[in-house]
Amino acid sequence: MSAPLTTKFCTACANPLIATAVICPKCGSPVGGYNPMVSGGKSKTAAVLLAVFLGGWSWLYTYKYNKAKFWITFSIIFVLVAFLVFWAFYMSLRYQQGSWYATESDLRTGRLTAELLRALIFGFWIWAIIDNSVKPSQWYSSYMAR
Repeated sequence: MSAPLTTKFCTACANPLIATAVICPKCGSPVGGYNPMVSGGKSKTAAVLLAVFLGGWSWLYTYKYNKAKFWITFSIIFVLVAFLVFWAFYMSLRYQQGSWYATESDLRTGRLTAELLRALIFGFWIWAIIDNSVKPSQWYSSYMAR
């Protein structure tokens, strides 16, 4: 069976295609100049709203270029949360061993760590909002083309 003259062929599998096809129905390869990665882009509004509501997690929206910021933020917060969990476990062990009171030093360590964690989370949240807000809209719209 021969294809009509108006038909084009897939460059990947040589399947005959209709003239308006953008994707080969046989192998799924893009045909001609169609590139699905360039067509969409990202939205600055979505990025800023994600930053407002999710803070540093918003960098996952543009992970390709913001992965270092995301992992720095995540790592620092993870270490502080792990320290607080281990500190609470240590305090519960002391309580089980009959030392039912906490010294001033123990309480100060917990308070300072909690305050540092709170300040860093707030700081990373503000950093994400500012970082996503100052980038021009063109940066987001051409994100996938980079």
